[in-house]
Amino acid sequence: MGACDRCLAAGALAGTLGITRLHPKVQPQQLAVIGLLGTAIGLAAASLVPAVPVAAALFAVAGACDGLVLTATLRIRADHSPPQWRTQVFTIGAGLKISAAAAGSALAGVATVGTAHWYLPGIALMQATGALVYALVRNDRSSSAHGQDPAASPLATSPESPSPASPQ
Repeated sequence: MGACDRCLAAGALAGTLGITRLHPKVQPQQLAVIGLLGTAIGLAAASLVPAVPVAAALFAVAGACDGLVLTATLRIRADHSPPQWRTQVFTIGAGLKISAAAAGSALAGVATVGTAHWYLPGIALMQATGALVYALVRNDRSSSAHGQDPAASPLATSPESPSPASPQ
């Protein structure tokens, strides 16, 4: 699996550099969904092939798509973070990502009975679930913008409501 890990990392680097160079006309949110689905498909396909070279190539594809997700995430954070809190938003976001990865690694290490090969479909499912959750949340917000009461959305916030970081 070491070769596959290296291919995933190289693919992520290539995906990040490539998308930065291409300047796509797609919104960052759409780019994240495309990346999540591409990562899911690459990892799910890698779980089905017995040959390591083919699996490594699929890991590189999954990594390239993961690079899209990283780039889109950073763009969204930069676009939507208030300037005075931008550093905190980036730091907390990175901390949550690293903590989730560490927790997932710990759980996988404890639960490992066979090979990591059997975990790939589960990881792919989590990636696809992320894209689905975004689509559901996006549809909820779209319906709010088209005549429904925006306060009815559980994700809606008003400009007057205090932020979690501001004193009460």
